[in-house]
Amino acid sequence: MKRADTPVATYRLQFNEQFKFQNATAILDYLRELGITDVYASPIATARKGSTHGYDVTNPQEINPEIGTVEDFEHFAAELRRRRMGLLLDIVP
Repeated sequence: MKRADTPVATYRLQFNEQFKFQNATAILDYLRELGITDVYASPIATARKGSTHGYDVTNPQEINPEIGTVEDFEHFAAELRRRRMGLLLDIVP
């Protein structure tokens, strides 16, 4: 499938300590088979400990360690690119 300039079909991922970058990476083939072109991700910045939604950001300059490391995120992003999928990040000001 050719990468579209504009998202055609998005799938929302809710990152938290129960669903991390590694979990998301593991389902990318399935999402691609469904026709998903872009992943829409909940906030990934450090949030209040135990946050289930990530909207209570406490440090916008680092990735939440409860959902993975910078390396985990980079691997997730690389796997999206490999599948020609995009990433939409929900940013909390």
